[in-house]
Amino acid sequence: MSDFTANEIVKEFATSGEPLRILDGVNVELDRGQNLAIVGPSGSGKSTFLHLSGTLDRPTSGSINLLGTEISSLPEIKLPSFRNEQIGFVFQEHHLLPQLTALENVLLPTLAKGKSSQQQNERAKELLDQVGLADRSSHLPASLSGGERQRVAVARSLINQPVLLLADEPTGSLDQENADKIGQLLLGLQAASNAILICVTHSERLAEKFEQQVRLQAGKFVRD
Repeated sequence: MSDFTANEIVKEFATSGEPLRILDGVNVELDRGQNLAIVGPSGSGKSTFLHLSGTLDRPTSGSINLLGTEISSLPEIKLPSFRNEQIGFVFQEHHLLPQLTALENVLLPTLAKGKSSQQQNERAKELLDQVGLADRSSHLPASLSGGERQRVAVARSLINQPVLLLADEPTGSLDQENADKIGQLLLGLQAASNAILICVTHSERLAEKFEQQVRLQAGKFVRD
């Protein structure tokens, strides 16, 4: 079995009439070190698939497995710790806390079990260095550019060394120059950490940088 598998994923949403089927039998297999870009029009279900993969929602039917754990059926009580330890998220908006410095924002996921350790502090500093922000670690988000804030968000997503990295339109709010930089940064850090990266994007330019690309069409993945 691959490190990450999504098997016959169906997702429906209730409406006043018939259920609205967004995903209709989606299948994916990825191993550590591999990456996948998902493209498709707005409303096609790209983000829905990402939310299911990140345990933020559950499929109507089908199963999602990460490193031998069927995450689509994990008890609710176990989801937060599993998500925090195994999955990293990068969203279109950086979602940094404005009152915290860049370093403190990177360390946020480590606080689930209490105070950050010295080792975690050192890792946060290393990640900021890797994203080119070692000299901005003490700055608040308001004093950072849009591209810099997104780089902090990328560093934060990797602080707990996740197996699965999920990016939802990570370059959608950036200009082309910064979008290119973030795309290369994501792929470089993913390769260095041997993580699995799944990215949802409207940008064909970004998708072309990925090893694998699929298009979400009529609820199914179609290989480009």
